[in-house]
Amino acid sequence: MRSLRAYIVTRFLLTIPMVLTLLVLVFILLRVMPGDPIRAAMRPGVPEEYLDQIRHAQGLDRPLLLNLRGSWATALEPVIVLYAEPDPASPPVALALEGDRLPITDREGDRIRLAVGEEGWVWVEKEKLEWLRQVEFHFTPDEGAVPPAGIPGEWVRVTFHEGGVEGWAPVERFEIAVNPFDSQFFNYLWGLLTRFDLGTSITLRGRPVAADLALKFPATMELSLFGMLVAGVVGVLTGAFAAQKRRSTADYGLRIYSIVAYAIPIFWLGLIFQIVLSITLGWFPVTDRVSSALRPETIVQVYHLDQTLTGPLGEKVLDILDFFSQFYILNCLVTGQWKSLLDVLHHLVLPSLTLGLYLSGIFTRLTRANMLDVLQQDFVMAARARGIRERVVVYRHALKNAFIPILTMFGLQFALLLAGAVLTETTFNWPGMGLFLVDRITDRDFPAIQGTVVFFALLVALVSLLVDIIYARVDPRVRY
Repeated sequence: MRSLRAYIVTRFLLTIPMVLTLLVLVFILLRVMPGDPIRAAMRPGVPEEYLDQIRHAQGLDRPLLLNLRGSWATALEPVIVLYAEPDPASPPVALALEGDRLPITDREGDRIRLAVGEEGWVWVEKEKLEWLRQVEFHFTPDEGAVPPAGIPGEWVRVTFHEGGVEGWAPVERFEIAVNPFDSQFFNYLWGLLTRFDLGTSITLRGRPVAADLALKFPATMELSLFGMLVAGVVGVLTGAFAAQKRRSTADYGLRIYSIVAYAIPIFWLGLIFQIVLSITLGWFPVTDRVSSALRPETIVQVYHLDQTLTGPLGEKVLDILDFFSQFYILNCLVTGQWKSLLDVLHHLVLPSLTLGLYLSGIFTRLTRANMLDVLQQDFVMAARARGIRERVVVYRHALKNAFIPILTMFGLQFALLLAGAVLTETTFNWPGMGLFLVDRITDRDFPAIQGTVVFFALLVALVSLLVDIIYARVDPRVRY
């Protein structure tokens, strides 16, 4: 037991650098892609002010690795004019008053660009304000405010409902606060490790990616579990039977099946099932998780828990119950919604069958290869010599000893399925994480893509850790 405990601790510690490496790779790969992700996600003709506001909200105006230009600037003079460009001959944009602490969004030589208006009131040049009104920037003016004396031009004091504007000013007129770790990478890493912050969507402005994944993960989990169930039952049993009937017609047929099953494009297999079993025969629904009329109520709705669970703690419990209610099968079993349960299982048949048959080819070949080795060992010969029935020898004794490498493959495949069975979910319009990722890629939603890929990477690392622990528990020989 002590050796097993030491193995688990060691394996957990080794997972930490692996996860950090995954996070670094995801960050680098998404940053080296050409183009501006914010501009790519927006329609043509979007004003630059709007793009700057989104870049600042997403933290994409920060340096990639180390921030040596400065994070904040505190105004040292009573009034400082911010201009649209680094050149002071460009049109004025806004005013910074003494003591204002403003985030730095860019720097060119002795000029810095600052974001103003994110909090409280700000003075904005009147023509700039008219332009912002035309491009649907929402703000509230302070009609009675008097602008600072001695500043040319017309100025209006406003508060922005969301975001703000940016302008350039000389760096010597500000006190610069430098935080080298105020960069895209360290902010992304710190937010992920401390708050599990996966970012916010661009196309669904302000919506956390983690909230979307919490809605999509239960559907992917249910599909993965039932897909692996089909793959395990079909693959392991056919592989064991093929090994038992080695070099027979059944063996050759099952080996051909394993190759064909894995070679067939999974989307094509799903389409064939839809055409034959859904459209032609009408046995199963074509898409979705459940019929609209039979969509199960949540656990909170069934037991009216919103009336008894109140306060901050009660709200957290309600959120957790709502999350588990998205696991439709578990929800129906807990709440007794049997018609909805049958409908959910009915919708689950075709996607899980498609996914399971596709993966079963791997397990057929792997089980057969391991079973052939086990069936030649001494304990099998001894069991046969004692007159134990062949079926018992093969399926109870030999299969159990051949199962350890198969368990590893189960864990790896299940981790990949949890990372989104993209083609299966797209084919059957299954509202899981794979379909969510495809939609975000189509919309060019850079933060959502990054958050989803990071979540996939963490899932794979976690499942790999659990599989290794189970592996060590099953096989006492596995130790560090």
